Amino acid sequence: LRPRPPVRPVVPRSRRRPRVHLPLEWRRSRPGKIAPAEVAAWCEGLARVVRGGSTLIAALRSVEPPASCRSVVDGIVLSLDRGARLADALDVSSRSPHLNLAITVARACAVNGGPPAEPLDRAASTLRGRAADAAERRTHSAQARLSAIVMTVLPLAMLALLLATSAPTRTAATSGTGVAVIAIGGTLNVAGWRWMRRIVSQVES
Repeated sequence: LRPRPPVRPVVPRSRRRPRVHLPLEWRRSRPGKIAPAEVAAWCEGLARVVRGGSTLIAALRSVEPPASCRSVVDGIVLSLDRGARLADALDVSSRSPHLNLAITVARACAVNGGPPAEPLDRAASTLRGRAADAAERRTHSAQARLSAIVMTVLPLAMLALLLATSAPTRTAATSGTGVAVIAIGGTLNVAGWRWMRRIVSQVES
């Protein structure tokens, strides 16, 4: 027989702390990757709550962070709940430079004092600029991605067409030399495709 669990007190709706929910599009992100637009929306939410008269600690507790950086923000809130100072709780870092920018600005506001709404808005503006630059790089690299797809698919399509329409090609392709040449060509084709994708991904990042 297990003891009955204690009954939790029911908190009236008027006393519950409201949570500021970010737009849905900023919460959809690839796991492990933090987009600058998501962090910018979070900074704007913090600045909005602070501008409404709340403290930065209350804003960190009430504004819902993006799903991609929820673990870092939850760690900050947990440190605050355990009695840590705001500057000490914000003395953390992540793998994302965008989130590090927002945390650094918030920590500077906690250390130096003053209204944090304007610095957070400036951080959000900087992150919006980073997002715009990344989108522009992706637009400029679209031609390179298309060229990589065409240069990869076109030899395979031509080989399939020649095998279907040309008997000498089928005879040569089924010989030992033909199989070796096709294997070498396919390997070089895959290697070139991976090389081009790596170059394009470095340009986009």
